Amino acid sequence: MACEKKPVSSFTVRLGLALLAGCVLVAMISLAAMFRHDAVPLQTLSLLFSVGPVSSVMWGEERLGSHRFGRNRVPVLCDFSSSRSDVCELRGDVRVLPNATIVLHHPLARRQSWRMKPHGRKNDRHALARVTEVTVTVATASASPHHTSGAAAAAAPRCTANHTAPAVVFSVGGYAGNMFHDLTDVLVPLFITARRFGGDVHLLVGDAQPWWLDKFRPLLGGLSRHAVVDMSRGSSSGGVLCYPHVILGLEFHKEMSVDAARTAGGGEYSMADFTLLARRSYGLPRDKAIRVHGRGGGGVRPRLLLISRKSTRAFTNAGSIARAAASLGYEVVVGEPARHADLASFARVVNSCDVLVGVHGAGLANLVFLPAGAVVVQVVPLGGLDAMAADDFGAPARDAGLRYVHYGIAEAESTLATRYPRDHRVLRDPAAVRSEGWMALRAAYLVGQNVTIDVRRFSGALRRAMELLRQTHDHE
Repeated sequence: MACEKKPVSSFTVRLGLALLAGCVLVAMISLAAMFRHDAVPLQTLSLLFSVGPVSSVMWGEERLGSHRFGRNRVPVLCDFSSSRSDVCELRGDVRVLPNATIVLHHPLARRQSWRMKPHGRKNDRHALARVTEVTVTVATASASPHHTSGAAAAAAPRCTANHTAPAVVFSVGGYAGNMFHDLTDVLVPLFITARRFGGDVHLLVGDAQPWWLDKFRPLLGGLSRHAVVDMSRGSSSGGVLCYPHVILGLEFHKEMSVDAARTAGGGEYSMADFTLLARRSYGLPRDKAIRVHGRGGGGVRPRLLLISRKSTRAFTNAGSIARAAASLGYEVVVGEPARHADLASFARVVNSCDVLVGVHGAGLANLVFLPAGAVVVQVVPLGGLDAMAADDFGAPARDAGLRYVHYGIAEAESTLATRYPRDHRVLRDPAAVRSEGWMALRAAYLVGQNVTIDVRRFSGALRRAMELLRQTHDHE
């Protein structure tokens, strides 16, 4: 006998929805009550509810909602919510093996393992192809170092070096050698992550070429008073390094800068603090830009560095630009930062200057060595690149306590104007080109374009820079 189908009344539907809403409300009130007396910030709670490669929530020895719950007692705390970097903090008996494996022994932690690449471009497959993957294993009580079984020894191998300071494990990998990427993907995030330890932290570096470590050793030394451990070349002598606290991965805030409101422990610190560290690390003498008085500097000539590029986005008339700047009262220096050259030498040149002028590109990243109050003049090529340029260098310059002038070139100042007919989509519809993806944008506007500056038009930007130098000290 077939079952009789009865229509569901609208009252029944409304009643069901009301009951469902009531259940949700009760659950929310209960969860709020669980945390009402806990000193756990919302940022920490967002870390607990991890998303991404590790789907499980890792909260460790205390039940979620316990009044004794605290971040410092959580053995595993991961944040996979950022679009740029994954970060995991491990506390307890943490052992770093030379084969890119980290083992956390904790008697009450949930047994699990996962893999991650500790680099600041987690969704960039080209960058991650040069990043070594790290395996993390959380061992249970059966893996106590006092046990001698083969399984236990594999889970928690014996320590060959015990340290009381914490450690930060990260990869240089990616686009190493490009100054912008070195700072944006590695060094500024490392500063954000390690600054709170006041120098008492071990830096465990993977995928770093010797030249990279030499280039940035002063800055790394400014972040840690311990010798850098090169994990890719056996600086640990094949041993097992043991720490009470390990951070795997680097915290990322924004392009080449720091969000002071998000910094952890030891008070707020900013991009200005990073640039001060950079100047101190490389022994640079100038902390403030020149004091300009009167029209044209009042007898004092501000020093202007014109960044010269040779391969792409190059000034085709650098000499004309230099002469125009000199006529306005600047002492002009033309320089090109070499890819792997002595960074300390070029940093001294940058620090000696009060204005930095360059086409959008990695050379402008050297702004971190400028004295406070100096001016960055960014020349932005065609291609609708203004927003990207402002994010990459404009905002970091301001965050660092510098002044910023944004100069968008006219079509006639681009070599693309002679390369393509006037109605070509590269000139007429940059948005359509950008919609095809990063590689199309790069090919059309970043690799295939040089700049021939209209010096009369550009003189306005140079005068603005001079005026900003004057304003810098008028407000002191």
